Amino acid sequence: MFSSHFARMTVLGAVVLTGLWLFSRTAQPAPEGVAHERALAAYSPVNGVRRAAQPPGGPGAGAVQPVVVHLRDIPAGVFDPDNQFDRWQRGEIDLDENEGRLPEAEMAALRAESLKLEPSSNVQIAGSNLLPSSAAPAAGVAFDSLDYTECCGGGGNVPPDPELAVGPNHVIAVVNVAFEIYDKNGNTLKAPTTFASFMSSNSNCTGVFDPNVLYDEEADRFMLGIDADGVGYCAAVSQTGDPLGAWNLYFFPTGSNFFDYPHAGVGRDAIYMGANIFNCGVFSCSFSESRVWAFDKQAMYNGQSASFVSLGLPVSEDTPQPLNLHGYNQGSWPASGPHYFFTETDYNGATYSVWSWNDPFGANDLTMENTVDLVNYTGVGAGLPVNVVQSGSSARLQANDFRPQDFEYRNGYGWSVQTIACNPGSRTVDCIRWVQINLASATIVDAGVYASIDDYRFFGDLAVNHCGDMAVGYTKSSRSMYPAVWYTGRQSSDPAGTLQTEAQLKAGEISYTAFDGSPHRWGDYTEMTIAPDGETFWYLGQY
Repeated sequence: MFSSHFARMTVLGAVVLTGLWLFSRTAQPAPEGVAHERALAAYSPVNGVRRAAQPPGGPGAGAVQPVVVHLRDIPAGVFDPDNQFDRWQRGEIDLDENEGRLPEAEMAALRAESLKLEPSSNVQIAGSNLLPSSAAPAAGVAFDSLDYTECCGGGGNVPPDPELAVGPNHVIAVVNVAFEIYDKNGNTLKAPTTFASFMSSNSNCTGVFDPNVLYDEEADRFMLGIDADGVGYCAAVSQTGDPLGAWNLYFFPTGSNFFDYPHAGVGRDAIYMGANIFNCGVFSCSFSESRVWAFDKQAMYNGQSASFVSLGLPVSEDTPQPLNLHGYNQGSWPASGPHYFFTETDYNGATYSVWSWNDPFGANDLTMENTVDLVNYTGVGAGLPVNVVQSGSSARLQANDFRPQDFEYRNGYGWSVQTIACNPGSRTVDCIRWVQINLASATIVDAGVYASIDDYRFFGDLAVNHCGDMAVGYTKSSRSMYPAVWYTGRQSSDPAGTLQTEAQLKAGEISYTAFDGSPHRWGDYTEMTIAPDGETFWYLGQY
């Protein structure tokens, strides 16, 4: 069973079309939306082997001034006429255009190959082996969060992209393209507010999508970030630990090529972010490279002109996930050293790389430390995730690809999770694969694949407490189950490669449909995080 130091779990579950929910204890990635495709100048990708290079097609460094925003003055529930659904109805976007990492025929071929995966005895079958007597910790506080039908006067976006940050007294849930703030009992402190309203004082912060939210345990500050029409990153930091007060809002330009899928992490000396870059024409986009950014967080917290630095990664890399630090109150916050990123390498579902970035505002040395092979380590073949079945409908859900989902720091280690296709015994399903990385050596400490026959698990995210215990939440669906919110985890003393018994946080209530056509967009990510106490897990998922 989970020990007492792991049993406090508050996970926030999410909703796409029905509501969000809270609970305690060598190809190219696709751009987020073809709505943002524009005719842009082409450029050659970076072809470095170890060190990153100055990114072409965009600013490598600079400094920007903030605008002060008082959240209490921003009206909640204001309708955003540029939501995706309304734009689709007006004929401004075509959701049937190919958004695959490769041409659709090639993506379909990869999924067809996934269906041919051989059964693997190294898959941990959920609830049936290694830890048969373990029981998941009981859920604590649970409440509905942002609901598709309630958000900001109507409209909507697919996918919802839920993320979550938790401070000592506040919980911030974000989705495309709004956020809501609660106390830890689920009482709403700031009703659903669109990023368009919150960031309207900066004219560059429009056409927003792909939201991020962070809590800096050392500084007691929150950060809300979001992609601005594929040409910049809008990042707001709270002036104090009270997110209901004043914020410093910055627009960081990202260049002329399409900037997509930003993910941010709290660092010791900066807020770090990674994203994918596309070269877009009138009808299609092709992957150019991925890039990493560092933003001077101290200047941002002080409301000063904030410097930023950006570097491009080799074309073999994509979806760089920056390390997100935890553990300040437990004395395990790093006092020195570089920041780390975890990238997908060669788009094969097997290889991933650890990058270190030392002193971005000085020496500015970004180096690949090592490439790890998760298929070799786990002994489980991995394919491109297949489309997900659900109860009550022939419509399927997209499980996207095997990119890493976050990179969480605890006690000198980095943790990540991916969705892969695997065969747990009789046929291919989507599976949760997790990994623990020793940052000092950039090598795998532990990893495993969790699955069961006929059940699909996808869009997982994890966090780790101060004792090294891990919790992971995800969507689970099958022919006899509506898409639902589930979780499991492991104690640091558990056998290598294993997770404990899973439990349901919130049952699905209806088959999922959307205006984008089958297979419908889900995800593109969810969020498990840990409170500053180092003990309490919170999860934001979808049902």
